[in-house]
Amino acid sequence: MSRGVCICSGSESSPAMRHSFLVALSFANLCYLRVWSELLTYTRGDTYLMATPPRPAEYVAIVANVVLAAAALAGLGILARRVLPGKQFRFAEMAVVLGVCIPLNALRSVLSGRFPLLKSELLFRLGLRGALALGTCLAIAGLIAIVFFHQRLARGILAALSVLSPFCAVTFGQAAWKAAHYDATAFRNNPPAPRIAGAAKLPRVLWVIADEWDYRLTFVNRDASLALPEIDRLRNTSLYADKASPPGQETPTSIPGYYSGRLVNYVLHGGARELNLVYQGDPREVPWSAQPSVFDGARALGVNTALLEWYHPTCRVLNSLTYCDWWPMAMQHNSMGDGFWQILLNQTRSLFETNLFSPFGRSLTIEQQTGVYRAIMSAADRLLGDRDFGFTLVHLPIPHGPHPYDRKTGTFTLGNSPIAGYIDSLALLDRTVGQMRRVMEDAGTWDSTTVLFTSDHSYRDAAQLDGGGDRRIPYILKLASQKESVAYTEPFNAVLTANLLLDVLRGEIRDPASAAAWLDRNRTRSLGQ
Repeated sequence: MSRGVCICSGSESSPAMRHSFLVALSFANLCYLRVWSELLTYTRGDTYLMATPPRPAEYVAIVANVVLAAAALAGLGILARRVLPGKQFRFAEMAVVLGVCIPLNALRSVLSGRFPLLKSELLFRLGLRGALALGTCLAIAGLIAIVFFHQRLARGILAALSVLSPFCAVTFGQAAWKAAHYDATAFRNNPPAPRIAGAAKLPRVLWVIADEWDYRLTFVNRDASLALPEIDRLRNTSLYADKASPPGQETPTSIPGYYSGRLVNYVLHGGARELNLVYQGDPREVPWSAQPSVFDGARALGVNTALLEWYHPTCRVLNSLTYCDWWPMAMQHNSMGDGFWQILLNQTRSLFETNLFSPFGRSLTIEQQTGVYRAIMSAADRLLGDRDFGFTLVHLPIPHGPHPYDRKTGTFTLGNSPIAGYIDSLALLDRTVGQMRRVMEDAGTWDSTTVLFTSDHSYRDAAQLDGGGDRRIPYILKLASQKESVAYTEPFNAVLTANLLLDVLRGEIRDPASAAAWLDRNRTRSLGQ
């Protein structure tokens, strides 16, 4: 900018200083555009996947962040006017042009929800070399603009910021209104169903759904460097299917399909407490909360039920659950922390990182996802040895990405490749299978429990990993006291699982032979849904 364009100056008049601060406030406000969008523009449908609405501390924190950033920028403007005389002032103008990358990136992030090419899909389409070439071209163009056109660009940027400054009053006003009207009532879980006194201890069922667990990459084209001893051990003492297909291609449809025993075409978010389903062959929208579920069936048999859920807020949608807890999928907007000071720092930090990558080490999202995994496993450790629960379902967030586990060190790291890291997440799943088995063995419940490990869908980015693809999912059913391996080679859709496991609870399926016979009788019906 030229000397005629004011940033801030200690010798300038009060109106000029106020204008300079307003421009700085406008710039800071736009830098937080993505955060503002997450806090202010969510819809009723968006609330379905939210643990709570944005809390008052989040609104107070973003207002404080914008004001503090504006004060810092205004102070830098004063400093630049005083210490950069003459032609050296061009460095301040260059800084203004370079700094506009922050709000532009925020705008890109907001628009990426509508235009996938503005995020990772562009990388997939261009490939790594193409993305690097595009990045190099943009960097060169930006450098030319900063070096040769900084004065004109700085003037235009400051003029635009001045025009957009009333937007600050809009965002601050909305934040104040939402903070004052905070209400999380609709986000509470349904009250647990009373424990059934004297519930039968046997038969007992554990159903584990490992999200995005791929059959081909686990058993057919396993990476040569990947060892899965616990999964192989389980498979060698179970009935395992090699042609099981999932109820859906994504978690939103597959999980309701599993729980209701019917294929779901698509779903519509109906608010914080409802998901509307459209079943295959029926055009009507029906509320998930009103559909019979596997938990209703288990409770009708006199069985206490427990659910540890990831992604779907099932605890506030379905009933008949004696125990229920759930965790949302980690995203930037729900990974800011809890207290005001933590949120204050993390909102600013989030401007310089993505869900997967961060210059500060592990991204906030990866930290959150790691915490979710650990919380689910901690809860599972408590439940798996509790004989009061005759039907327990655990929906694991692995091997779904992000992939923070390093199989070489056996630790959670900075985060692996969003594609190749899937192999490490398979190793984490193997470790998880072993951990769950040991907990049950220590409690004396492993041999007496029918255990099913399966998936809700295959790995959707498999083609990016090795060029292959396969719709099949693992389906490993260990009947109580089973010791031998039994292969089931007929095709079926795993949507029939709810009815299969209810028949286990009824005592109609006791061994691999009766399970295989049951699949033979029902598999064609599942394929025909």
